[in-house]
Amino acid sequence: MNTRSHETLMKINFDSSAPHIYPAMQWKVATGEKPLVLYRDTGIEVGIRQWSAASTFHSERDTLCYFQRGSATFYRDNGEIIAVAPGTLVHFKQEWQGTIDVSDPLEASYVVCNGGPSAVTPVLRDVLTATPLKDWGAIPTLLEGTSTTAGILLSREPSGRAESGIWACTPGTWLCEVTADEYCHFLDGSCTYTHESGERIDIEPDTLAFFPKGWKGPCEVRRTMRKVYMIR
Repeated sequence: MNTRSHETLMKINFDSSAPHIYPAMQWKVATGEKPLVLYRDTGIEVGIRQWSAASTFHSERDTLCYFQRGSATFYRDNGEIIAVAPGTLVHFKQEWQGTIDVSDPLEASYVVCNGGPSAVTPVLRDVLTATPLKDWGAIPTLLEGTSTTAGILLSREPSGRAESGIWACTPGTWLCEVTADEYCHFLDGSCTYTHESGERIDIEPDTLAFFPKGWKGPCEVRRTMRKVYMIR
């Protein structure tokens, strides 16, 4: 589905090998006020939602939110207070419960999956410019160029489940093999993922995508990528 707005051509593809929407900030062009569920399957959900008034908030499973518009304060039942604004990434852990005081209608892309409880909520602010990024090494499946990766690990269960954070990759071409379902909200850079079926998925800043386990194909990074992510 392509929808023309006054700014750009919005692209949303639910039937892609990796369902995606660009630009995510314009999701209401396609959905109005309804939450957008980009992908839902047993144990995982990816989409965009809004909070416009004070309400309760309960994260039965782990919920990662990248807040892209608005401002609010989350008050956890244990006394923890989290103020959020555009560019804030919050990993609400399993059984997080509390209330939201909304100052300005709040929007976030999100992913929900199994994780685990924690008394402290992992939070990262200004994710587009957050530093320092830890060197995560060269891509091991390089096809051309010298792509290297770096990032910030926000949270990960001891079992390896529900890993979240920031990931960056320099230009080059490499084979992407997705070993676990992954939510990606791309914030900067330019690249093209080409599925082994031949489908091309062009990624630009503010593309929200879900890559399912087993997705495979080359990725050509033209300009250094930065994304927030959660691996199930």
